[in-house]
Amino acid sequence: MGAAGAAAAGGLGLVGCTGGDEESTPTPRSTSTESAQSPRSPRVTSPSPDPDPLPSASPWPLLRTEVEPRAKEAAVRLLEALGTWTRGQDGAGPAVERAEAAGVPDASAERLVGQARPLLDAGAEATVRVIAAQYGGLLDARASVLVALRQWGRAADGTVADGGATVDVRLTRGGSGWQVGALYPSRTAPPLDRPGALIERVVGHERIRLPPAGEADVLAGRLRPRPLRGLLTLAESYEVDVSVVHTGHPRNVFGTGRLSDHTRMRAFDVWAVDGRAVIDPATPDSLVDGFMRAAVLAGAYNVGGPRLLSGGSFFSDRVHRDHLHIAFDRDT
Repeated sequence: MGAAGAAAAGGLGLVGCTGGDEESTPTPRSTSTESAQSPRSPRVTSPSPDPDPLPSASPWPLLRTEVEPRAKEAAVRLLEALGTWTRGQDGAGPAVERAEAAGVPDASAERLVGQARPLLDAGAEATVRVIAAQYGGLLDARASVLVALRQWGRAADGTVADGGATVDVRLTRGGSGWQVGALYPSRTAPPLDRPGALIERVVGHERIRLPPAGEADVLAGRLRPRPLRGLLTLAESYEVDVSVVHTGHPRNVFGTGRLSDHTRMRAFDVWAVDGRAVIDPATPDSLVDGFMRAAVLAGAYNVGGPRLLSGGSFFSDRVHRDHLHIAFDRDT
């Protein structure tokens, strides 16, 4: 997936993605599809006498255009540390040590490890790679960072599962800077027995890239037909890297009591267009702005991004310097 992004815009008011606050979006817990698994259940490869190494850990790059780089760094580095280990380092004890090494205070490490349990059940060894990290909300002393990640885990018998999750990381700012206060890993619903042609087109589209939790949401019917069609329309002209769909996103608009369009299953977020990240200063403004306008033409009623475009459907703030919020006001 690409690297790049648009120059920032928006005032000093810190709000959430038109979608999030105190709790992550609640979804039924399923025994068939958990947050640390891929949407259609883990993709499993058979063991071999001389197994290949898991994909290497690749730290998520933080760019100079980040709004609150220390907040995002704290969130991402903790999840990279918790979700990656070598043989003999699985289990809660080593995970606590990794959390402390990532800067988590001793008093919080055990609690956060307990909240991250879905990431710790991947096997005898595991690797996490962050796909996208975006703000879910920013206030003076509170923040939400939504981290979409992929995880590979090898069981004791050598089989490898390829899965992932989206984690809503809550942070608070004090005298020592930003500290992680809570982790809310996504817990997706099971896939529909008969997803239908529209869902199959979105999941199978070569120009639409969904993270594991996002793909699971689509397969479970957690995105309404109208936004699904909008996504397909956008993919006619652009490569679309989706970051968040439904699970893993805060339930309410951050800092408010208003229900998110993500919770209503009428919105998706995009972190890169044509392989170029929204946050990267090298990404042409014209590319991001053109995508935002195309989203409105595709039926979106609320489109957020790094710059405020003319027209009543657009908004911009500090939260949306690193992603685009595409929301629809009807289901079909």
